[in-house]
Amino acid sequence: MSIAKAKVGDIFSSKFCGDFVVLSYIDSANVRIRFLHTGYETVTRNCQVKNGQVKDRSLPTVHGVGVIGDSYSCWDGSKIRKEYGLWSSMLERCYSPKSHKSRETYIGCTVSENFKSYTYFYEWCNRQVGFSENNFELDKDLLSGVSKYYSEGTCVFLPQEINVALIKQNKKRGDFPVGVTYHKNTGNFVAQLSTSAGRKRFGAFNNVIDAFAAYKKAKEAYLVELAEKWKDKIDYRAYEALMKYEVDIDD
Repeated sequence: MSIAKAKVGDIFSSKFCGDFVVLSYIDSANVRIRFLHTGYETVTRNCQVKNGQVKDRSLPTVHGVGVIGDSYSCWDGSKIRKEYGLWSSMLERCYSPKSHKSRETYIGCTVSENFKSYTYFYEWCNRQVGFSENNFELDKDLLSGVSKYYSEGTCVFLPQEINVALIKQNKKRGDFPVGVTYHKNTGNFVAQLSTSAGRKRFGAFNNVIDAFAAYKKAKEAYLVELAEKWKDKIDYRAYEALMKYEVDIDD
């Protein structure tokens, strides 16, 4: 059964994005429409016009804040495009109540207004050092210290080896500072650091302060080592931040 042709000037209701008007009809695969509320225009199929399966890509439909726009596809063949995967995951971490149930550290995190645009984020990614490298990850903490904010000024791409080294351990460390464990049998506090080469010990001490000081010295030296190792592949801002990184007792 054929579907009746949409007429120029006809107004239809979409399932999720409000009413739209037909602007032109070339053939069944090329119908230009405009959403009445936002003024967004797009070309779609006649059957989609008739059943309301048309989306206003200027609306914040991704986790309530993200605007996809028309500039770039979300798909690369049959796979989700890398830029879209990073973008949607970032928005999910910040704005999804369901995600917050298992990732409490992201409660209160926000995204800059320009990063809420997929078009802007896509183009920003492709200008960044490290984006095209394998096993590099989007990081928002190194450049800003304790930031809960994704933006151009706080985000950088880092190799997984560095990103893992920067993970805060405040939920896992227990009663003692990061890098310090208490050995009941000896009564000593041991300083130890996990690196990409494995766990290393840096001495046993009779008090927490000295043990943490040994860990702090070792961790900061390790980050300098990583900075030098990856210097030619990371953003210069990341390199400088690693070279002067200071480990805090509350990390």
